[in-house]
Amino acid sequence: MITTLIFDLSEVLIAGLVGIEDNLSSRLGIPREDILPAFGGQLLHDLCCGWLSEDAYLAEILARQRWHITLQELKEVIRNNFRKPVPGMTPVLLALSQKYQLVLLSDHALEWIQDIRQMHPFFGFFQYQFFSFQLQQTKREASTFTKLLDIIQKPPEACLFIDDSAQNVSAAENSGIKSIRFSNASQLLQELSMAGINL
Repeated sequence: MITTLIFDLSEVLIAGLVGIEDNLSSRLGIPREDILPAFGGQLLHDLCCGWLSEDAYLAEILARQRWHITLQELKEVIRNNFRKPVPGMTPVLLALSQKYQLVLLSDHALEWIQDIRQMHPFFGFFQYQFFSFQLQQTKREASTFTKLLDIIQKPPEACLFIDDSAQNVSAAENSGIKSIRFSNASQLLQELSMAGINL
């Protein structure tokens, strides 16, 4: 019986980095498809694991890409994107929190989470909140989920994981946690119902 729902944050509850290319493309005069790849890879991994500060991360991106934008302007673009909730998800969280234990598990930067917590009231719905910069590893590793289960003292069969990343979903399932790959609120509600979870 599922008693605990584990949610990803970016692209499930709020916009993450996806979407900043709309603003930066017009501002920098470069193709949208050239922007997001600059933010990924080892740099992003090190940022999310707490091994790199946001300033160092963004400064390295600006130096590599030679973009004509200040570090502070880039921070503002990113944070403005974080302000956007994923449509329909806050009411879903509210309803689920009345019946299930909710856990947040996010690959994110310390500086970003400090600000995001001030933007979105739904953090109060979660009994536990885990971030990659605390765990010093990301959801791509199945051991991340093993650590989480140990802390919340739940067996994997009592949990359901919701994330937009196929790689993260695979890691969760490798640790024995049934998972749903998120697309939108409507799709999630349908798959939750199929799993016997109703609002």
